[in-house]
Amino acid sequence: STQSTGGLDGGRVNIGACSVGGAYACLKFAKSHVQVRKQFGETLSSSQNVQFKLADMATNLHASRLMIRNAAVLLDGNNPAGTASAAMAKKFATDNCFQIVNDSLQLHGGYGYLKDYPIERYLRDLRVHQILEGTNEVMRMIISRKLLNEDLY
Repeated sequence: STQSTGGLDGGRVNIGACSVGGAYACLKFAKSHVQVRKQFGETLSSSQNVQFKLADMATNLHASRLMIRNAAVLLDGNNPAGTASAAMAKKFATDNCFQIVNDSLQLHGGYGYLKDYPIERYLRDLRVHQILEGTNEVMRMIISRKLLNEDLY
């Protein structure tokens, strides 16, 4: 990345990492909740639909974490692919991690909105990550420009 975009690129990786952390916390909350909360005499975790939701959440969290780490490595090495990688990682991680928090809130039902539970705060925090350090629409512009004008891979 160039000197002028280097700070922005690092900021994008940073905000993506913050989203990964918030999503991780909410996935842990959701896992604990569905293992305890009962509906119709069974824990929520006994439902295959809930199990599949948790699996999707974990998979998207893992992919987000890997993209953020990869972008950080490229930026640390002054790799020319760092700018596009940072934009991709920021877009992917903030979108997917917000969805993980939203799904965690859904798994908590009405409890997820209560201030007694931290999920409602994470939902607001991670939503703004899609805007900070360049909106995700701007990330798409950066990615497409790099793709059309250079060989990203």
